[in-house]
Amino acid sequence: MKLPLPTRFDTTHKRYFLNDQLSVLHCHHYATLYTQLALDAKETILLAEVAEDTFLTILKDYFLQHAIQTISERVELACHYFSEMGLGKMQINYLTDYTGEIELLSSHLDEGWLKKWGKHDVPINYITAGFCAAMFESILNQPARAFSVKEIQSIVMGAETSLFKIDRRTF
Repeated sequence: MKLPLPTRFDTTHKRYFLNDQLSVLHCHHYATLYTQLALDAKETILLAEVAEDTFLTILKDYFLQHAIQTISERVELACHYFSEMGLGKMQINYLTDYTGEIELLSSHLDEGWLKKWGKHDVPINYITAGFCAAMFESILNQPARAFSVKEIQSIVMGAETSLFKIDRRTF
């Protein structure tokens, strides 16, 4: 099943819209630089939280606008959205109300980092971590910060794929 994800380019203002949301397509050159800046400043949580907040709104709005109710349709749309944004290709290995795992089959950011600087000793994909949190929160109708995400295997560290472990936060 292919869910609708309308795109449009405003030729006058040179703007790209994905489901009527103004979108900036991913540039791994720029993303590697601001990721390294966040690492240097020890502020990587900001990257993840900004991505989470942004994608949570986008995904929840899409599900509401298109009356997408089933978990399988929401999963399919979220994975498609990630790819359409130019971030890579992902799949959900498992999802429950409390935990799950997302596998990143390809990552534009990791691949760009590897080409620019080579392997790294820690995971660097905080944008995807934020997307993963937003994905689970939107699929399961939860608020922001309901899930924590940890990258437990990383392409930039030499793995073939990246794995993200998602767990519901306990407050």
